[in-house]
Amino acid sequence: MDRAADTPPPSPSGGSLQVVTKNLRAGYLRKNGVPYSENVAMTEYFDRLSAFGTEWMTVLTILDDPQYLDQPFITSTHFKKEADASKWMPSPCE
Repeated sequence: MDRAADTPPPSPSGGSLQVVTKNLRAGYLRKNGVPYSENVAMTEYFDRLSAFGTEWMTVLTILDDPQYLDQPFITSTHFKKEADASKWMPSPCE
């Protein structure tokens, strides 16, 4: 059976950083969601893209667990680069 996790997504023109993580402790995909086993394989793709003069970073995460999942669990998160640090206001921990 061909699984979608076996085929990486198309790479952007600048390339893609692929990170594969195994040997995870069993847990849940969401707080109240489906479990995953210790046999899960997590593949992440980090891409930096430029579109219409704006810099973006996309993180595509694919979890493949044959024990609990019939198909790979795929999520994508997008981050926009800010022009300056005006929105960055770290504060000390209390």
